[in-house]
Amino acid sequence: MREEGKISAYQAMVYQVSIVLATAILFVPTITTRHAKQDAWLSVIMACIFGCLQVCTAVSLSRRFPNASVVQYTPLILGKVPGKVVGFVYLFYFFYVGYFILQEFAALMCSSYMLRTPSIVFMLVLSLLAAYAAYGGLEVICRTSSIVLTVVMATLVLIAALIIKDIKIWRFLPVLENGFGPMLLGAISPGGWFGETAVILMLYPFINNKEKVVKTSFLAILILFITMEVVVTGAIGLLGPTETASFLFPTFNMARRIKLEALPFLERLDALFMMVWVAAMLIKLTTFFFAGVLALSQWLNVKDYRPLILPSMAIMVALAVQAWKNITELFTFSREVFPLTIIFVNFIITFFLLIIAGFRNISTRNT
Repeated sequence: MREEGKISAYQAMVYQVSIVLATAILFVPTITTRHAKQDAWLSVIMACIFGCLQVCTAVSLSRRFPNASVVQYTPLILGKVPGKVVGFVYLFYFFYVGYFILQEFAALMCSSYMLRTPSIVFMLVLSLLAAYAAYGGLEVICRTSSIVLTVVMATLVLIAALIIKDIKIWRFLPVLENGFGPMLLGAISPGGWFGETAVILMLYPFINNKEKVVKTSFLAILILFITMEVVVTGAIGLLGPTETASFLFPTFNMARRIKLEALPFLERLDALFMMVWVAAMLIKLTTFFFAGVLALSQWLNVKDYRPLILPSMAIMVALAVQAWKNITELFTFSREVFPLTIIFVNFIITFFLLIIAGFRNISTRNT
C-alpha cells in the first residue's frame, strides 16, 4: 500500500504536539492533582522524562526500518503470525484512541455547552469531518494541523497571561508534603499522554528529512512539557489543588473565570477556548483515524486505504457509543486505564520490538 504524501520532520513535530495537547489539557490537571495535589507540577517533570524515553524508543525502532511503518515490519522482527498479531494490536490502538476522542469530545459538549443535544450528534459531526480530511491525505492533514496548533498555543498563552496575576504561590506549598509516592503516581497519566508522540511509528516512512526526526521529536516533548506545566500550575495556582482535582475540565473553568472590567471583550474566553479546542480535537481524531486506516490497509495488504475510510469510521463510532455509559465512567477510565494502555503499546511493546530487532540484527536501513 502506498500513501504518496510526504511531510517534513517539522510537520511531524507539529503532528506530535497537536495530538497530545487536544485531550491532555483537559484531563491531565485533574488526574495529576488528585494524586499529587500541590506537587502536580513535579509530576509533569517526571512525565516529561518518561516521555523522552518513549519517543526515543519509537524513533530508534523507526530508524531501523526507514521505509516501512510498524505494522509492516513487525512480521520481519517476530515472524509472520506473531508479527501480524502485534501489528493488529497497533492498528487497533489507533482506532481505540479514536473512539476515546469521540466520547471525550461529546462529553464536554454535552456537559458544558449543549446539554440537550444527544452525544451521538457530536460524534457523527466530528467523525464525518475526520473522514473527509482523511480522504485528503497526509499532506493536507499536516498543513491544517500547523494552523490549528498555532491558534491553540496562542489561546493558551492568552489565558495564561490573563490569569497570572491571580495565581497564589502559597497554593503550591508545602512541597512533597506526602513524599515522592503521590508525585510519581501523578506522573503516570501525563506520562501516558506524552507517549502518544510515538505516532511517529506510522509517520516515519513519509518524512523526507529523516535525519532531523530525533531533534524534532525531542522538541515536541519539550513543547508539550512547557504547555502541560503551564496548564497544571495555572490551574493549581488559580483554583487550588482541591478545587482543581474536583473539576472534570479545570482548563475550561480557568477560561471561564477570566474577568477584566476594563476590557470586557476579553471576558467569556471559554467560548474562544471551545472553538479552538474543537479544531484541535478534529486534528487529533483525524490523525489517529488516518493512522488506523493506513495501518489496516497495510495489515490487509490492500493498495489504497480510502475504500476503508467509511466502514472503519462507522465501526469506530459504534464502539464510541457503547464503550462508556456516562461522563463519570469515561473520566474514571481516562484516569485508571487509558494512560496504562498507551504506555503498554507505545513503550512496552515498542521497546520489546526494538530489543528483538537489535538482538536478531534485523534492519532495512541499508537495503
